[in-house]
Amino acid sequence: MGIIQQQTIKGTFYSYLGVVIGAVTVYYFQPHAISEEKVGLLTLLNNFSLLFAQFAILGFNGTGRYFPYFRSSEKNHHGYLGLACLVSLAGFILFTLLAYTFKDQLISKNSQKSNLFDTYFWYLVPLTFFTLFFNVFDLYARMLYDTISGRVLREFTKRFLILLAIILIFYKWVSFPTFMVLWLIANIVPTFLMIKRLSGQGNFSLKTDFGFINKDIARKLISICFFAILTGSAPIIISSLDTYMVNEKLGLAKTGVYGIAMYFGTVITLPARSLYSIAYTIISESWKSNDLENIKNIYRKSCINQLVAALFIFLLVWVNVDNIFKVLPPAYAAGKYVIFFIGLGYVIDSATGVNGVILTTSRHFKYDSFFNLGLIGVTIGLNLLLIPVYGITGAAISAAATLLIFNLFRYLFILIVYKMQPFSIKSLYAVLLAVLSYFVCWKLIPSQQNFIFDTAVRTVFITVFFGLSVYFLKLSSDINLFIQDYLKKFSNK
Repeated sequence: MGIIQQQTIKGTFYSYLGVVIGAVTVYYFQPHAISEEKVGLLTLLNNFSLLFAQFAILGFNGTGRYFPYFRSSEKNHHGYLGLACLVSLAGFILFTLLAYTFKDQLISKNSQKSNLFDTYFWYLVPLTFFTLFFNVFDLYARMLYDTISGRVLREFTKRFLILLAIILIFYKWVSFPTFMVLWLIANIVPTFLMIKRLSGQGNFSLKTDFGFINKDIARKLISICFFAILTGSAPIIISSLDTYMVNEKLGLAKTGVYGIAMYFGTVITLPARSLYSIAYTIISESWKSNDLENIKNIYRKSCINQLVAALFIFLLVWVNVDNIFKVLPPAYAAGKYVIFFIGLGYVIDSATGVNGVILTTSRHFKYDSFFNLGLIGVTIGLNLLLIPVYGITGAAISAAATLLIFNLFRYLFILIVYKMQPFSIKSLYAVLLAVLSYFVCWKLIPSQQNFIFDTAVRTVFITVFFGLSVYFLKLSSDINLFIQDYLKKFSNK
């Protein structure tokens, strides 16, 4: 089993452990513990900190494609981590100045009515700082082929700590202001644990080797950073702009409903996110050695593997969507079709595999930045058009449409420039099989009075029907090999 498959499986496993914790938090405790407005506040703070951290790194995360030239364990990789921290610190100082200057513009009139976002606005400063440096340390670890540590801390540890804070306010053992402090601490702790992890591996050194950075390297790094400020930010830009515009047009309460619904849609992206983490490093090395065949192979396998995985998760969510809203308070029912369209958008995003990784690690990385610039305009335009008509569902439609347009441009660019065609008839079979699975489930499985039992029945049916069909139709050799290896281990035991 190759390193990509191994780390993708491990990363996905830990991600879904986090999903279980996150689901308990978001699905049960949080909506019943705090109001929709307060859920909206957490959604805004979380999304804004991710967005601001992405820009505060000043594009240095894009230099990961150049890390193979820094790689030297004996020389602490020529001070790459120290340089990343210096650039990020400068970006954070710039962010803080901009946050102070444009505070009133960020706080919409709807937020001011509730006064919540205004009260907790400055939580964005520590939240952005620690999110930023967690991303720096995680990127460095991934360049050293450790994609698991960051994922465990971000997807599992942080969510577990947040769950503990939510439980405290759920049982009214703490006040909301105290909860917010605990929530902030839960978001900060993973950064310190990431430092401890790197230190334990002997990989944490903040010394910068300026002697290694000659004029040619400096010029390349500056060029990469300039164009990478937007590169790779598409999902964050989409979710942050959508969230901000929902808050601007509809208020914090609707933002809370939108945020809860989006959580179920983004579950679909977890296998893809695990893949991207390790694929970035492998593809960067392949570009360095000009191994185009390896890149084509990864691209082709990533498309069918991620399409099958995304369709399977999307089916599980959508066949059980009515049961999901039986636990949530009635106000959240407005998010039903947010789940559908966000989920559909991420299925499309997953189906195009590692197209973004290929483009951002190639010599044509600048074009991905141009695509991102266009993406911002498309996202804003579609939200302005659709939110007034369809409310939060309109924001979800705009997100799905933006992902479709964005990935279409990436796909066509790679096809034209590198002559890489990742799709086959199996991709069409996977989509048709998913549609068939949904309608067979809808026709054959009657609704049960007990929604927990109903969820279990539908989940088992989709797992067996879709899963066995994928296996026997041999849509993915990697998935089949994984199942066969698992069955062999099980039979040996």
